[in-house]
Amino acid sequence: MMGTQSWADGVAVQETQTKPTQDAVPTTGGTAPRATAVVVAVVVTWNRKEMVAGVIDALVAQARACPSLHVVVVDNSSTDGTSDYLTKKYSPERVVRNATEAALSPSFVDETANEAGNVPGFASFTVVRNLHNLGGCGGFNTGFKYVEHRFGRFGSQDAPDFVWLLDDDIDLPAEALTKLLDAAKSDQSIALVGSRTVDIGDRRSTIESTIYFDPASGLMGPDPAPGHEFADEHQRWIDDTRDEAGNRVFSGVRDVDIVSACSMLARWRDVCKVGFWDERFFIYCDDADWCLRFRGQGKRVVCALDAIVFHTPWTHKLTSERGYYLNRNLAWMIRHNVKEPMLRRTLFKWAARLMSQAKTAILNRRIHEADLLMRAVSDSIRSKGGKLDTKPTDRYTALQALGACNALGKNVVLVCPGRHAYMQAELFRAHVINGLVQGGRASEIPKWIVLAHVDSPAPEHGGESPAAGQHRPELRFYEHDRFNKLDAQLDWLRHPPQAVVVFDGKSDFPMLRGMRTMHVSSNDYDAVRVERDGLRVKLGLIARWFVLGVRVVWSVLRAKRIEASV
Repeated sequence: MMGTQSWADGVAVQETQTKPTQDAVPTTGGTAPRATAVVVAVVVTWNRKEMVAGVIDALVAQARACPSLHVVVVDNSSTDGTSDYLTKKYSPERVVRNATEAALSPSFVDETANEAGNVPGFASFTVVRNLHNLGGCGGFNTGFKYVEHRFGRFGSQDAPDFVWLLDDDIDLPAEALTKLLDAAKSDQSIALVGSRTVDIGDRRSTIESTIYFDPASGLMGPDPAPGHEFADEHQRWIDDTRDEAGNRVFSGVRDVDIVSACSMLARWRDVCKVGFWDERFFIYCDDADWCLRFRGQGKRVVCALDAIVFHTPWTHKLTSERGYYLNRNLAWMIRHNVKEPMLRRTLFKWAARLMSQAKTAILNRRIHEADLLMRAVSDSIRSKGGKLDTKPTDRYTALQALGACNALGKNVVLVCPGRHAYMQAELFRAHVINGLVQGGRASEIPKWIVLAHVDSPAPEHGGESPAAGQHRPELRFYEHDRFNKLDAQLDWLRHPPQAVVVFDGKSDFPMLRGMRTMHVSSNDYDAVRVERDGLRVKLGLIARWFVLGVRVVWSVLRAKRIEASV
């Protein structure tokens, strides 16, 4: 990964990250797909052997329509035996070891060879076994380099027509590849074809189709911003494509800025020209940045709405750690694809959003989130890419967490900014009380204080009301007004609670005192993360926030656009 150069320290660093190893792209031969397109499907996986096996099974139906379908699975140093599992189940022709940590400088060594042919009947099947986890970005770069190594660059005799990028947690209808190829073959200027994403858990619900980039805000969304070249036509399409009930009808091919790599068909000719992925990204925004680079070179990026991929909504997988990559990488995407003089304004907006979110997180007992937000900003302006370096956090059962906070039998505040947290507070109290009573430790039941927003209605259910019963809590309410929030905790400034409980990372109350925060997930009350907090911790983070703010302003003022293309 590329050191700690600042944004203004030169273009060459970024160019070396995205250029293919060979600078010259042949200009003759292979200008159009063969009668039967040669496609290499690249699937990147990590510790999900059953899921990736499901993807391989789904590809069998695609091979019936495309006999020249080759499959390459890149195993990102899984620890669940993925490579051995796939080898035993599918008998790939090759298992290849790649020992390098830099995906764009691979070292491919054949470990095993099988001349009898693979079980699914693909044109070929290869498992590339990375010895290091290179992330989704490094995994797909490994796949690109293996295609280049095994099949050749564009213009070579065995070079494929297309590379099909796939996530390992998807499902595909039988006609998915056919629909993608139909779209690609309709116009040679189409370089990337994406699928319409449908919720894998609710296959009637489209969760992602058209995606556009707004260079003024640096954000992505389903509709183009005013003034975008596709804005007027997109609005006409929305108005004209509804059924009799007024529901959206998804069909046809739409020009977009971005398609997702959960299912993306890329024309190999154009891949060899534009280059591979920026290896700093690790995960998130890498595919979006790549699409925008294609658009910047005049290539068409389209979404084939009839080519469906079933996938888990990405927001369901978003954690504070994953958010770090999204926030960090977005600035690099902006630098690659926004032109001056708009570039600096857009970067200021990016930084201001994250710094504001970090300030709010500091005040509202989300210290880990605040740390990751500030690290995202700092690492981005220092061009520090790759995997997030973070220590694993200890997880406790609810009773262990209360013990670690020395809060058994003492004051514990349950923060409830909304109805969901209110319900979780009741369930969590019941969970703790039952555990202590059954263990003969009823005397250690905490003195509960439910701190609820005034607009949070008490949950309706058949159990004990939060204001009734032997171990009923004290109820306190607060409003959005900052002075009201201060008034609600005046007595805690002198006598702070022993612990503060936050559910699912949702807290909008700036509790100033209290040495420990217990972060509880509604999915598992016995996987509690304990976090240090309090006035001293907040003051230290605020000082760090101010220093980072000065660095951000200086870096953005000096920022220049980076040409990531070849």
